[in-house]
Amino acid sequence: MKIQTTRERLLASTMIGGAALAALVVTPAAAQDQPAQVKEVVITGSRIPQPGLTSTSPLSVINDQEVKLQGTTNAENLVNSLPQVFASYGSEVSNGSTGTATVNLRGLGTRRTLVLIDGKRMMPGDPVLPVADLNQIPATLIDRVELVTGGASAVYGSDAISGVVNFIMKKDFEGLRIDSQYAFYQHDNNDSFSRTANTAHGYTPPTGNVTDGATWDFTAVMGASSPDGKGNVTAYMGYRNTQAVTENKRDFSNCSYSAINNNPLVCQGSSTSFPGRFTSVTLAKQPSKTIADSSGNLTPYSGAANSFNFAPYNYFQRPDERYTGGYFAHYQLKPWMDVYSSFMFMDDHTVAQIAPSGAFFGRTFAVNCDNPLLSAAEVTQWCTSQGLAGSQDASLFIGRRNVEGGPRQDDLRHDAFRLVLGAKGDFADAWTYDVYAQYGATVYSENYLHDLSLRKIGRSLEVVNVAGVPTCKSVVDGTDLACVPWNIFKLGGVTPAATAYLDTPGFKEGNTTEQVVSASISGDLGKYGMKSPWAKDGLGVALGAEYRREALDFRTDLEMQTGDLAGQGGPIPSTHGTFDVKEVFGEVRAPIVQDAPFAKDLSIEGGYRTSDYSSSGHINSYKVSGEWAPTDDIRFRGSYQRAVRAPNIVEMFTPQAIGLFGGQDPCAGAVPTASLAACQNMGVTAGQYGSILQCSSAQCNGLFGGNPTLKPEESTTKSYGVVFTPSFIKGFNATVDYFDIDLTGAIGALPATSTLASCVATGNPLFCGKVHRAPVTGVIFGGPTGYVQAGNVNAGFLATKGLDLEMNYRANLSDWGMGDHGGLRFNLVGTYTQTQDNQPSPTAAVIHCAGMFGPQCGTPTPKWRHKFRTTWTTPWRMALSADWRYIGGSTATVGGPNMVNKHIEAFNYLDLSGTWNFRDGMQLRAGVNNLFDKKPPVLDSSNLGLSSPPFGNGNTFPQVYDALGRTFFIGITADF
Repeated sequence: MKIQTTRERLLASTMIGGAALAALVVTPAAAQDQPAQVKEVVITGSRIPQPGLTSTSPLSVINDQEVKLQGTTNAENLVNSLPQVFASYGSEVSNGSTGTATVNLRGLGTRRTLVLIDGKRMMPGDPVLPVADLNQIPATLIDRVELVTGGASAVYGSDAISGVVNFIMKKDFEGLRIDSQYAFYQHDNNDSFSRTANTAHGYTPPTGNVTDGATWDFTAVMGASSPDGKGNVTAYMGYRNTQAVTENKRDFSNCSYSAINNNPLVCQGSSTSFPGRFTSVTLAKQPSKTIADSSGNLTPYSGAANSFNFAPYNYFQRPDERYTGGYFAHYQLKPWMDVYSSFMFMDDHTVAQIAPSGAFFGRTFAVNCDNPLLSAAEVTQWCTSQGLAGSQDASLFIGRRNVEGGPRQDDLRHDAFRLVLGAKGDFADAWTYDVYAQYGATVYSENYLHDLSLRKIGRSLEVVNVAGVPTCKSVVDGTDLACVPWNIFKLGGVTPAATAYLDTPGFKEGNTTEQVVSASISGDLGKYGMKSPWAKDGLGVALGAEYRREALDFRTDLEMQTGDLAGQGGPIPSTHGTFDVKEVFGEVRAPIVQDAPFAKDLSIEGGYRTSDYSSSGHINSYKVSGEWAPTDDIRFRGSYQRAVRAPNIVEMFTPQAIGLFGGQDPCAGAVPTASLAACQNMGVTAGQYGSILQCSSAQCNGLFGGNPTLKPEESTTKSYGVVFTPSFIKGFNATVDYFDIDLTGAIGALPATSTLASCVATGNPLFCGKVHRAPVTGVIFGGPTGYVQAGNVNAGFLATKGLDLEMNYRANLSDWGMGDHGGLRFNLVGTYTQTQDNQPSPTAAVIHCAGMFGPQCGTPTPKWRHKFRTTWTTPWRMALSADWRYIGGSTATVGGPNMVNKHIEAFNYLDLSGTWNFRDGMQLRAGVNNLFDKKPPVLDSSNLGLSSPPFGNGNTFPQVYDALGRTFFIGITADF
C-alpha cells in the first residue's frame, strides 16, 4: 500500500500551519529523528522550487490527519476551523442559500479568496455566486491544504486579494481503500429562557434530548502503478448524505426573537401572518385588523399576539446528497516529460426550506366592495368608512401566510466537472517546465416550489356574485378562466382549489465554464554561475504565460423575470456574459548571503504579472519580499504585494432589479427615529410623516444590479514576521506574522443601510437622492416603486490588520522521565484582528467591524480566535487528541448601550477524538466535538443580517458557533 504526493509530504502529525513549513521537508525516516534529507519543493505562494519549506508570506497547512481528527466530511468545515477564515456559505444557510460552500479568508469576502486544486485554479461553482464551490472537493481525498493569507495575484492572478487556499489531493495510490464515516448531532433542550419566552407567546418548544442531522459519507479509492514504475492512475468515487434539521428541533430557535425597545428578547414573528393582517392604505395610521372567526368579524391586530412564527418551518441544516468521482493519472513518457491528467466530477442536490409564502404585508391589493366573500364588518371597515361602495375597490395592505400550501422549498442542483491535461519535466539540467490546459464547467438548476403568484392573488381577491356563486372577475371577463376565489376574509375559508390555483413554481438554470491554458518554466541560474559571491544557491527564476476565458449563462423563467412570485422580493433577471484575459508573469529569487556569520540566509524575491482583460482593461500586480536568518534558530521575513481582482460577470452584466436588504426605515412608524426635516430630504411629506409603515420582517427594497464600467479592485498587502526554530528547545517552532491589507475601489452594491444612515446624518443629496418612496404610502418595501438604489460601483474601501501566531511542540514522554509511553504534540494557531474596516463610499462613515457583528458587519469578527490541539501518540497504535477552540467576544454594531444581547461573550469549545490502527491496513476513528453541548449565543434576529450574506439563522450564527449541539462521529478506513 502506498500513498505519496507529487511533492514531499509534511510530517505525518497533527501540526497545522506555517511553523511546520519553516522546518525542513523530511522523509519518513526523519519522523524517527534520523538525519533529514533536504528536497527542493514548490510551495503555495511561489512557482520557484527552493530547498526546504520556507515562505516569505504567512502560510498555514492542514494535513490529512487533521481531517480525521476533526471528523469532517466537507472541505468548508475543514478550512473554516482556522482562525484566519471567516464564516461564509455552508449547509447552515437556508433563506437565500445558493446551495454552495465557499471560503472567506480574512473576512474580505469569498470573491477575494482564490481556491486552487494542486496549484491550479478552481472554476466558478455557481452562476449566481461565481466563486469556487468547495462541495466539489471530497474531504477524504485531501492530502493537505495550504493557505497563503495576503495578496498573491502576482503568482496566481486575479481574486487572490485576501489569499489562496490550495487543496493538495492524494495521488500515486496503489490498491483499494474504503473509507466510511457516520456522524450526528445531539443536544439537550433545557434552556429555561427559551421555554419561558415560547410559553409566553403560546408556543411549545422542544424539550429533552434530541439526536438528528445525521451525515453518512462513503469513499472508495483505487490505484495502480504501471509495471515499469513510471506511471500511476488513482481513481475515486464518493457519496455523502446529510439529513435535514428544522429550527423547531432546538428550543432556542423555535421562534424568532426580537428585543423591542431594548426590552428582554421575546418571540416576535412576521407581520405577514395567519389568519392575516389587513390595513386600509388610506387609513394607515389606524390599527391593523385581523380575522377573528369564521364569520369574518374583525379584531385589532397585535404584533405580539398575531405575528407569524416562521421559525419552525426553516431548515437549520439543509438536506444534501452528493456524488463525486474522478481520477489523477501521470506517466513518464520520456526522462524529460511526465504527462499528467486529472478529472473531477460532482453532482450535488440540496433543498433549502423556509416558511410559507403569502401576500406579504406592505404590498397593496385591490378588493371590490361588493365582494361576496366580505363580511358586513369588513365592508364597513374598508369601504363604507372611506365612502366606497358597490363595485368600487378598496386598496388594502394585506399580510396573509399561505399556511394551507405549506413551506417554500428551493430545490438546488449543481453538476460540475473539471478536466486537466498537461506535461511537465526537467530539461537542460537547470530548468523545469509545466504546460497544461484546463476546462471546468458547472451546470445549475433551481426549482422554487410553493410560492404564490402576485398576479393570481390580485385576481383571486376581485370576486363577484354569479348566480349565488362567488366567482373571480377574471373568469367573468375571460382573462383567466382558471381563477379560484381566495377567501382569506374568514377563518377556514380558503379551499384546496384556491391554494392549488395560487401555487406557482419558479425556475432558474444556468452554467459557468472556465478554460485555462498555461505554460511556465523555472530555472536555477546558479547552474550557469549566476549567483551572489556570498551565497551557495544561485538565482532562481520562473516565467510563464496564461490565457483564461470565463463564460456565464443564467436564465430565469417568466415568473422570476417579472417579479410575479410573492416570496422572491422582486424580479430576478437573466444574466449572460463572457470575458477573457491574457497574462504574462515572472518571479525571481536571489540569495544574497548564505552560511555567513549573522547571515545564515539573506534572500530577496520579486514577482510581476501583467493582465489584459477584455472586460475591464489592463492591470498589473507585483510583489517584493525578503527573508533574513541570522542563525538556524530564527528567521525574519517580510513582503509587500499589490494584488488585483477583476469584476466577475455577475457584477458587470446583471440587469438592475428590485431585491431585499436587511434593515429598517428611519422614517417609518408612529414615532420615526429620524426627524421630519431628515425624512423630507428623502421624499417624505409632512402628511406621511408618522404614518409610514415599517419594512416587513426588517426587509426593505433595494435596486440592485451590475455595472459594465467596473474596474478591477486593487489592494496592497504588507506582512512582517519572524520564524523561531530554536535548536535549544528540541521539537519546538513558532511563527508570528503581522498583516496589513488595504483594498481600494472595492466592487459592491452601495449598502442601502449606509445610504439611509448617511442621508439622515448629513442630508447630502448624494445619499438622499438614492431613496425612492412609493408615491402614496411613502414606504420603501412591498411594491416596485419604493426602494433604495444599491447598484454595483467601485467606491468601497476595505482594510484589515492584525497578527497571526502559531506554535508547535512535540516531545517523547520518555524525554520527561515518564517512560516509553509515546509522545505528545501541541499545536496552537491563533489570529488577532486589530482592525476590520469597511467604508462603502468615500463620503460614507467608516464601519469598524473588529470585535463586532450585525447588519453592517455580518457574522462576528472576534478580535482573537485560536485552536489549540494536543495529541498523544501512544505505543499501542492509538492516538488521542483534544482540541480547544476559542472564539472571542463581539458586540452588535446597532442599538444603544442598554440593548439586550448586544454583546456575545467569548466561547470555548472542547473537542475529543482519536484513531486506532486495530490491525494492519485498518484504522478506526471516533470523536465528539463541542463536548459540553455549549448552546450558541441567542440574539435579536434583526441583528443577523438575514437579507445579505453571510447570513445568520435560527437566532444565531451557525457558521461561527456549534449551533446544533454535540457532534458525534465514527469512521473506518480499510486498505486492501
